Amino acid sequence: MVKNQAEEIRSYLLAKIPVHPKNIVAKASKAFACSRTTVHRHLNRLLRDGEIIKTGTTRQTFYFLKTEKNKKILVPLQPGVEEHKVWQENFLADFETLPKNVLDICEYGFLEMLNNAIDHSEGTGVVIKTVWASDSITIAIRDDGIGIFRKIKVAENLADERESVLHLSKGKFTTDPENHTGEGIFFTSRAFDIFHIISRGVSYIRTNWDEDWFVETAKDENVPGTGLIMKIALDSQRKMQEVYAEYQHEDSDGIQSFDKTHILVQLSQLGDERYVSRSQARRIVLRLEKFRHVTLDFRDISTVGQGFVDEVFRVFQSKHPRIKIEYTNANDDVRFMIQRSLPSNH
Repeated sequence: MVKNQAEEIRSYLLAKIPVHPKNIVAKASKAFACSRTTVHRHLNRLLRDGEIIKTGTTRQTFYFLKTEKNKKILVPLQPGVEEHKVWQENFLADFETLPKNVLDICEYGFLEMLNNAIDHSEGTGVVIKTVWASDSITIAIRDDGIGIFRKIKVAENLADERESVLHLSKGKFTTDPENHTGEGIFFTSRAFDIFHIISRGVSYIRTNWDEDWFVETAKDENVPGTGLIMKIALDSQRKMQEVYAEYQHEDSDGIQSFDKTHILVQLSQLGDERYVSRSQARRIVLRLEKFRHVTLDFRDISTVGQGFVDEVFRVFQSKHPRIKIEYTNANDDVRFMIQRSLPSNH
């Protein structure tokens, strides 16, 4: 009898959650003359089984069926399509029950990445998917256009599409400077827990719990377009304002400007290159004159050559003395090479 009642309660919850997402505990407790604790026990079982989703805390808790949250839609890239209308008409209601900081991040990333597809992809359509789990939400956007890394390679006359990842990661990089600031991918990639771009054989992944970045060879070399995957925990404490603040500076007029960047030096490596050439250094410093504060991250770099260091810390720095260049995660060998190459008055 107890087992049957347990099954009845869970069946009731699955049937009524779409109708009573906010007060399902009270409804079930009354329907079965049982305690709220009992209802919560069955809700937790459904959560563990992956059949339902819980958002919010305490009095702002909502429950949903996993199937009613997961969506997949096709958006034709026709003249007049607007990212905010796609968001409002198809997805906003699903996300409104999330904590405000998580909602803000999801909305920002969705709008920025869909706008990129609309304005830059040169494709005919975009497929958008949302995948809800008991502890996270994933937004996936895929267009059928030219491919983000290939477009940057062509626009900048680069030798290798993988170099596009390096320039994209710096921020303020866009192939359409008249209409775009190049900030969207920079901030989106730092707001979500996982940010992943895959396009024509190149895969760029950033994980923000350990601030690590990866560039890998992907299997979709012959698949057109660009795929974006953005994932964040439902209970994330990250705030968009904090993400902005880390890379912004307030000028004398009280205006915030995006003038800081953090570059993983490893992203400048193409193939089996070692960090010895001035050409690699020039990849690093390309367009850094747009910033006032640059941090070079030497994690996983075992050694650097004199030419590389000289090009960054003497040649580029002397041309742009107002830019503050710092470095981090350098081992003893790298630190030695940098220090011996610095001007004596540095």
